[in-house]
Amino acid sequence: MFFFEKKNQKTFGSWVSGCMNGTPKSRTLSSTEKVVIVHFPKAGGASLLTQLRALLPDRLAMDYDHDPLIDSGRDILPFPEGKHIVHGHFRPQRYASPQALMTTFLREPVENLISIYFFWRNLADQGNPVHGRFLREKPDIFAFARYPEFACLQSETYFGGFDMKRFDFIGFHERRGTDIPRLGETLGLPLLPDVHENRTSASDERLALENNPAAIGRLRHLLETDVRFYESIRAGAA
Repeated sequence: MFFFEKKNQKTFGSWVSGCMNGTPKSRTLSSTEKVVIVHFPKAGGASLLTQLRALLPDRLAMDYDHDPLIDSGRDILPFPEGKHIVHGHFRPQRYASPQALMTTFLREPVENLISIYFFWRNLADQGNPVHGRFLREKPDIFAFARYPEFACLQSETYFGGFDMKRFDFIGFHERRGTDIPRLGETLGLPLLPDVHENRTSASDERLALENNPAAIGRLRHLLETDVRFYESIRAGAA
């Protein structure tokens, strides 16, 4: 797991079970339904996973061993036997099928890269060769934006070659307040937007970067392919 760290779920599990008792559900996840959730990094997926682990502990499969940043990220396998939701860092092709409900959350590319950059600087080596290179080289944010895996993180590394219209649900980190409950309605689960896990820590350096128009403009240029990809999807979802 290269973008978040495992947390204790006991307290949250007790709390969310109480929420379930008083929350009307528009539908329930059937015993045969398959749901694929592509956890695009630093777009709220860890917060969503925390809730799913508490709500459906026996029906959830987690796949963080086939990250698109590593060679095994292009492997394709059948949907996990005996499970109803699979969630993790993987390309959508890995589990895509006409029978599966496909979902993901995206984030504005420059904001996303900044979050990953500052998160990775404080993350111990996890065995990911790209992260290992990052720790060795200690690039500035602009050099990091040129890493081929991150220059096109959305448009190629994660979703390259996949028809995004095959997704039944695409949410956006910037409007998680409405999109997480909307996914909850789709799945018949009380998913809450105010659950936050694995946030990248704030810092004066990060704040200065985010408030530097010239730096943001330079990053938008470096990430222009992903920016176009993201904006086209946002426009289609408006």
